[in-house]
Amino acid sequence: MSALSTAFDAGTSFDIGIDVGGTFTDVVLLGADGRIEVTKGLSTPDDQSVGAADAAAGLSLALGGVRSIVHGTTVATNAILERNGARLALVTTAGFRDVLELQRQERRNIWDLYIRKVEPLVPRHLRFEVTERTAASGAIIRPLDEDGLDGVIAALRAAKVEAVAVSFLNAYANPDNEIAAERRLRAALDCYIVRSSAIAPHFREYERTSTTTISGYVGPKVSRYLDRFTERFAERGFGGAISVMGSNGGVLPIELAGAHAATTCLSGPAGGVLATQRLAREKDLPNLISFDMGGTSTDVCLVAGCEAVVSTQFQIDGLPITLPMFAIETVSAGGGSIASLDVGRMLRVGPESAGSTPGPACYGRGGSLPTVTDALSVLGLLRPEFFLGGRMKLVPEAAEAAFRPLAAELGEPVEGVAAMVRHLANVKMANAVRLVSVREGHDPRDFALVAFGGAGPLHACAVAEEIGATHVVVPRFPGAFSAFGLLSANLRRDFVRAWPTRLSAVEDERLRRELADFRAAVAGEMTAIAKGRPLAWEVRADVRYVGQASELIVPVDDPAAASLGALAERFHELHRAKFGYDERDAEIEMMNLRLTGWIAVEAPPMPNLAPRSGGVVPVGRITSRLPGDATVAFAQRADLAPGDGFPGPAVIVEPTATTFVPRGWTMTVDPQGHLDLHRDNA
Repeated sequence: MSALSTAFDAGTSFDIGIDVGGTFTDVVLLGADGRIEVTKGLSTPDDQSVGAADAAAGLSLALGGVRSIVHGTTVATNAILERNGARLALVTTAGFRDVLELQRQERRNIWDLYIRKVEPLVPRHLRFEVTERTAASGAIIRPLDEDGLDGVIAALRAAKVEAVAVSFLNAYANPDNEIAAERRLRAALDCYIVRSSAIAPHFREYERTSTTTISGYVGPKVSRYLDRFTERFAERGFGGAISVMGSNGGVLPIELAGAHAATTCLSGPAGGVLATQRLAREKDLPNLISFDMGGTSTDVCLVAGCEAVVSTQFQIDGLPITLPMFAIETVSAGGGSIASLDVGRMLRVGPESAGSTPGPACYGRGGSLPTVTDALSVLGLLRPEFFLGGRMKLVPEAAEAAFRPLAAELGEPVEGVAAMVRHLANVKMANAVRLVSVREGHDPRDFALVAFGGAGPLHACAVAEEIGATHVVVPRFPGAFSAFGLLSANLRRDFVRAWPTRLSAVEDERLRRELADFRAAVAGEMTAIAKGRPLAWEVRADVRYVGQASELIVPVDDPAAASLGALAERFHELHRAKFGYDERDAEIEMMNLRLTGWIAVEAPPMPNLAPRSGGVVPVGRITSRLPGDATVAFAQRADLAPGDGFPGPAVIVEPTATTFVPRGWTMTVDPQGHLDLHRDNA
């Protein structure tokens, strides 16, 4: 199904963005002249490359005429959540094999008396110790016991492991023992091998080991998947370059992505954040919150000053991962989230999801449990004849039937329970928005919500009301907005070097030398990726007050003229913004230096929407079962032109999504075709 098709000529280069979600796979074809085509298909969880290739086949341009593909995938994340990654072993310093088991003492819910620590990705019988020791200063206290490692290698062979993670104590300070072990393992074993000093060379033993094991756990599966993806598209005539989206907002060539598999853990959602950043610049709206609601979950991320917040303190299913990632908060509330009663007979939404198979009941594919999508169908917000551009017919009667048992248990009418489910989902998503804003020292009322994903525009205004926001933007092609964002991603690699130093103990020149040496050490890798294209660098430092347990990431504007005084001042400002105070007389220490190399990609702008040649806005009326609204306005987005507008309540349909404008809100169309929804009298 194409949302927009035009005649493509051979004189223009074209790129494709492919974003695989839990329910749908979205494909965007973008020409260098700004022409765009969107297609969408059901995802294939068993092998995402099948659904990706099938959806891309729906484009009007043959794949042989495409220059490049940028791909966002959930393979790594799914492997962790479903615990179906590689059979992984850990090789670590003698006495430290239980680091993954001990973890940290903090609990996410301090009132939970029955909390259980997350299960490590490596079972204890596959965690092996070798004799070696490196001091925190980097001095080698005891070299690697190679004979002992040979015994471990024999045990690894017998265990038939698919991957090995190497994480030695203090390897961030001196990786020599780890490198020696890696070489010996590679010479003896034919499997996927990663070491902590290459993946996460920083202090904090548990987090470093966790990040390394995540990389080893997902690496083989991601590598095999990317090989299948390449082969499947080659079979269909594609011969261009393929890049894979990373969770840091950059892409890597597909031949490198497999070796850095953990960087793809938030690959799909990152595309939507990138698109939101771009929208912030194009609309001159520096403060936005991306609101990406799909079939299985909702992802939100804060964009302040046109830049998304990046974090190195992230968890996936309770497992720490310290690679730089967009600070995306995910909540289990999507279109496929199942409504049910908990043990106290209270209504709840999620975390279980119907996914794409069988999907919500109204899909008519065998689903029988009530979902958020079914609730929207019951309330009349989803129009059966327009869903997915008319290619997929909804079955409203099936949605009604799915809700009847739940309504009977609650003693409420079906439409009343559907309205409750919609409201609970909205509250759940609003809480996620508060986490990325209020928790980071931002007032959500100062931000506009950018609603996308197949379900986002249906819920955005209600979520905005929950958090006090008064402006919602629904971009063009909202159901494929993440795929569109993939095409604006720069090639990017992040590097980290541990350098625990008190600012009072060094001078400016020492900092500049360290930064220059760091850049020289990684320049070769980035130069190889750049292949002659202009290369740019960004520098940051992890800084904290002495005695604190966590750091803030502080930008360093000009490495050649870096100043400790300027670094300290910037840290004070960031600390005050996030925590409400600073301590000007306190000692400051730097823990890590961070260097990002990137190669800019110039994405063509979104073309302006053609103005209306005449006539009035084509708005009709449809029936609704919303409380208080028996009928609502109805329009097809393709019929709208810049400057058009009308008040809610209204439903606006298009092939990739449906937008709901509630009573008390007004919609207008901007020159590029984005919908601006403003709360009345705000």
